[in-house]
Amino acid sequence: MGRSMVNSTSRVLLSYRTHTSPRDINSRTAQLMDVLTNAFCASGMHLPNGSYVTFGGNGAVGPGGNIGSVKNNEGSGSFDATYGDYDGGKSIRILNPCTTSDNFSSSQCQWFDNATVLAMQKRRWYSAAEPLGDGTIALIGGFVNGGYINRNTPNTDPAYEGGAAEPTYEFFPSRGAATVMEFMIATSGLNSYAHSYLMPSGKMLLQANISTSK
Repeated sequence: MGRSMVNSTSRVLLSYRTHTSPRDINSRTAQLMDVLTNAFCASGMHLPNGSYVTFGGNGAVGPGGNIGSVKNNEGSGSFDATYGDYDGGKSIRILNPCTTSDNFSSSQCQWFDNATVLAMQKRRWYSAAEPLGDGTIALIGGFVNGGYINRNTPNTDPAYEGGAAEPTYEFFPSRGAATVMEFMIATSGLNSYAHSYLMPSGKMLLQANISTSK
């Protein structure tokens, strides 16, 4: 799953898994940018200063989509020697805004991607990221590892799905410990990338599965 965004007046940023390419619309050329952690199916949002930030992603993978060559204690890959990618489950990656007059090879125009310095409290894959009025970003739900539908039958553990689901929310920048969101438990099984909308009242409208809440 890839994503794109406009990064300057003539460049579009194309992202997929472990690499990013700023493409110049006028010259039709692209330049690779390294992303250290696996950003596959991360969530993302703009910050008030124009930077773009992505949250979470998949564990490290190798050829064929197999788990990376170095395993972690959570059932996924910590690192893969072939692709050189690291686990992106807790990663926070920030890209500063640059213009066509900037050097895109400089560190100022490259992704900051260092989970030992900046990371989420919880692993989140297919989570939601919704900006609040003060510039804070709410990070909601997501998977912990693997699978595209977090649903077991019978559903005897709607909160955590046997360790596959993350029914909490947290904030970036942090406002404290991650907190369980009952809405994510009520919508258990089909709540990846929950739809979120900040309303003029300051409340947030959430939609997932067949439920809506605010």
